[in-house]
Amino acid sequence: MSSAVRIRLALAVICLGSLVAPLDTTVNTAFPVITSAFGLAMRDIQWVVIAFVLAQTSMALVFGHLGDRIGHRRVFAAGMAACVLGHLAVALAPDFPSLVAARVLQGMAVGMAVSCAPALATLLVPPADKARVLAIYAAAGSLGMALGPWLGGLLIEAFGWPGVFFFRAPIALLALAMLPLVPGTGIRREQAAGAFDWLGACGLIAVLAALALALTELTRPGAALLPGLALLALGLAGALAWVRHENRADHPVMRMAPFRSIRFSVIQAASVVVNLACFANLLLLPYVLTREAGMDIALAGLYLSAYPGGSVLGNMLAGRLIARYRASGLMVGGLWIAVLGLSLCALVLATRQADGLAVAPLAFAMLASGLGLGLYQVGYMDQTTSLLPVHERGVAGSLVSVTRLLGILLGATGISWLHGLSGDPAISFVVLAVGLGLFSLVFLRVWRHSADRESA
Repeated sequence: MSSAVRIRLALAVICLGSLVAPLDTTVNTAFPVITSAFGLAMRDIQWVVIAFVLAQTSMALVFGHLGDRIGHRRVFAAGMAACVLGHLAVALAPDFPSLVAARVLQGMAVGMAVSCAPALATLLVPPADKARVLAIYAAAGSLGMALGPWLGGLLIEAFGWPGVFFFRAPIALLALAMLPLVPGTGIRREQAAGAFDWLGACGLIAVLAALALALTELTRPGAALLPGLALLALGLAGALAWVRHENRADHPVMRMAPFRSIRFSVIQAASVVVNLACFANLLLLPYVLTREAGMDIALAGLYLSAYPGGSVLGNMLAGRLIARYRASGLMVGGLWIAVLGLSLCALVLATRQADGLAVAPLAFAMLASGLGLGLYQVGYMDQTTSLLPVHERGVAGSLVSVTRLLGILLGATGISWLHGLSGDPAISFVVLAVGLGLFSLVFLRVWRHSADRESA
């Protein structure tokens, strides 16, 4: 078997295993069904997102660091095994509290699985081919996101809401069985030396949990202000203490030195913001399509696939354009196309009539949002993995997951709060489009300023 064929097979296995994360878009299609099945208010569905995303975010960075120390393939294999159990646990949940608890376990398993996947993928090839492999990896993930809503509709019709969870267990099991096709990346001995930063790992989980609970409490209708502010203060104080600890630790979970670079910091912030704004497509539009447009769940899932389908297109275009326009051009262009997509969504929703919704223009607007996100993703992944050393490739890859998940987490709370205030999804999309547009102006200015300083 030739070297090129071995690399393609290994990349296929990595992409297959990584699908356990993006295929969670099947759950978005099931939001209305889960809401009805457990007699929930629409707002309560955010816990299905928060529990999963918070657990995955916490685990991704911790296990990305662990992969740099003990081997990326070992961590990936453990994640695949945990995913088999985690997905089955959610599908068998007898009530809503059990479902949320099982989503925590599922999120931890998925975070472990995807933390080292980008490192495994990019270390298969020479540095010159890294951007191309990242584009393929991102496109595979976006394809999973695109298939998710449509597949979710079919699974719900056949098996009810548990179907959107248990179908990923065989995928994880298959990837685990094919793992011998993936070569180990190796580790530097000096990186594996020394005690693991358990305080940093546990502190990160505690800080993220405190901040997420604070945001959830403060955005809840009729919330008690004092507990929410207390949690927020605790989370912020914990974050400062965690940063101080990481700066002093011999082998920190996440080195703080790269964040002193304004270029590195602003691309991480942009990843959070663009994922936050674009998450409105998957959080609000399932209800618009099923309740206002009267679609059945399978057809609604098909329309929702337009958003991640745009991301697939953006990833594929980015792989071809990055040599000409560089990562910076992809990131800036992606942000503005995402602004355009959100603006079009707002326009379509604002002009909808009592007798119907223009679903074709809405699908085009979702496609544009996804296209912008897909272009940004590849440029961002290329820059992040280039700005960190090769022996921290696990951390670099996990940062890609962490910033995306933080955006989704903030979107789940913030967009739910915003929609609760306005009661109209069109207003929510207007606010998100304007906010992302203003941030894009800041991003462009900061990026140009940092480039001028580096060339001076």
